[in-house]
Amino acid sequence: MQQDSPVSVLRRLPLLMGFIILFATVLFFRLWYLQVIKGAYYQELAESNRIRPIKIRPPRGVMYDRYGRPMVENVLTFDISIVPEDAPDIDATIAKLSPIVHLAPDAMHKIIDDAEPVRVKYEPVKILEEAPWEEIAMVETRQEDLPGVIVEPEHRRHYPYGGMAAHQFGYIGKVTQTQKKQEQADTGLLVGQSGLEKLHDKLLRGVAGRRMIQVNAAGMKVKDLGIEEPKPGTDLYLTLDLDVQRAAEEGLGDRAGSVVAMDPNSGEILAMVSHPVYDPNLFPRGISSRDWVKLSNDPSHPLYNRAVQSVYPPGSTFKIVTALAGLLSGEIDPNEKITCRGYLTSGKKAFRCWKKGGHGSISFHDALVQSCDVYFYTMGDRMGFDRVAQYARNLGFGSLTGIELYDEKKGNVPTAAWKKERNGEPWYPADNYMNSIGQGFMLVSPIQNCQLVSLVANGGIFYQPQIVKRTRNRETGEQRVFPPIKKRTYAIDPAALELVRNALIGVTTEAGGTAHGAATPLAVVAGKTGTAQVIAQKVAGQRLSESTQDHAWFIGYAPADNPGIAVAVLVEHGGHGGAAAAPVARKVIEEYLKHAGTKTAQ
Repeated sequence: MQQDSPVSVLRRLPLLMGFIILFATVLFFRLWYLQVIKGAYYQELAESNRIRPIKIRPPRGVMYDRYGRPMVENVLTFDISIVPEDAPDIDATIAKLSPIVHLAPDAMHKIIDDAEPVRVKYEPVKILEEAPWEEIAMVETRQEDLPGVIVEPEHRRHYPYGGMAAHQFGYIGKVTQTQKKQEQADTGLLVGQSGLEKLHDKLLRGVAGRRMIQVNAAGMKVKDLGIEEPKPGTDLYLTLDLDVQRAAEEGLGDRAGSVVAMDPNSGEILAMVSHPVYDPNLFPRGISSRDWVKLSNDPSHPLYNRAVQSVYPPGSTFKIVTALAGLLSGEIDPNEKITCRGYLTSGKKAFRCWKKGGHGSISFHDALVQSCDVYFYTMGDRMGFDRVAQYARNLGFGSLTGIELYDEKKGNVPTAAWKKERNGEPWYPADNYMNSIGQGFMLVSPIQNCQLVSLVANGGIFYQPQIVKRTRNRETGEQRVFPPIKKRTYAIDPAALELVRNALIGVTTEAGGTAHGAATPLAVVAGKTGTAQVIAQKVAGQRLSESTQDHAWFIGYAPADNPGIAVAVLVEHGGHGGAAAAPVARKVIEEYLKHAGTKTAQ
């Protein structure tokens, strides 16, 4: 075999040296790239394999009443969770955890599998929420046997009064996929889903903290490395008065309906009730499918806020509007007397007064005090309802009040043009009669009727109904105050207003008045009852079923000479306003008057 000559080898040395230099250069630049350019990335990656950040949800802001008493709060609980990536043998971990949490392995596997589509890597999967102390202690003492199992502290939302004011507070629930995309929120985050919880979610939510733990190669916790404390949410101080709210809830009882109590001098809501109610405590822990179906399919609609989302015929409470319309237009002479024989005829049809025998010869004051239908049939027909409708709109009907709650309904103020467009029919004299006493096509919400009586009480000032008084940052103490919002003033002739106010006092104090049930020894109450028909035509002698009974209204304010509270009460299918609604208003007014001036708002 022929060997390379020394000259041949020497000729190849430059090529070999070039290869060695090129290799060294590539290696140098690769090491430089990995250590300098990507060093931070790989350092973080290495740390992430050793250090686990466990997110700590912040406590949501507390909701207080106007006197600083908590109405929505948080309680500290502990959850047992699994980080699947930190469990080298997930089946073995589950088998050991099963007898501790009293949950079958198959059930735990299902929980983990269900979480996978939306879970990010290393995010804990909750196995047992609000775990008992005994089970928490067993997990902590058996950490070496339970790789990947952790205990997570949670500030759980709690509504200490159950369904009280539930429709204002709303509820929280796990973030939906839509919300996750919109806000880049974590999958497991609990966010407001209705009411104030949703309206002020970003304030109430706070900022999450982190608990850092060190784990070994097997994914078992070695030690705690410290906690980055979460920042609590901003607290809300509401305009609600816990005592007045409780009185309104108790007054309405198990009956369906609504109560709204407002300060007529500021628009601040003192109480707002909608029955039936639901328990918002069902939601933070994850409402079951069975409970959700039961709530959403309930024919009584407990999730519906009747105070702002339901509209009803106002019944005789609307006679306040007809009275003001007649006085301000000059069509009603307060001294003119109308004869009420118990009915009024138009063509072949008779329109009856609620008092079968009639009121006899009656003038404005007694007609409003005794709620004479024939008197207001006559005056409404004299003006024409289109004219009355304009005054109704001036007094706030047919428009939103602007209260800071979802899905407020504006109701309906009908006109001849509206009826023609909707039904293809002309406006008849019968429409003048019925709508002038709050029947027919007129529809109002309890919050609108409370606004009406507030206008009478304060002289025509429209305040936006307000439910949040101020906010407070718990860490810095910084506050934001929400002063009353004066939207506009409707100029009401003082003489006409005084005539109506005197009649409303007579409703609760004079013989023949329809609301003696609202009267209280603590102060003079001014108000008006209403009985709104559910069915248009009643058959003589036929007993109405519960679902066809008339709705009962009462609206009023007190003290009559210096109003501090205005109230609207609606009892669905309650019958007569004086019997069903007025006593509820009395309970609310008395609770307010007992403490008026003795409690200091926070």
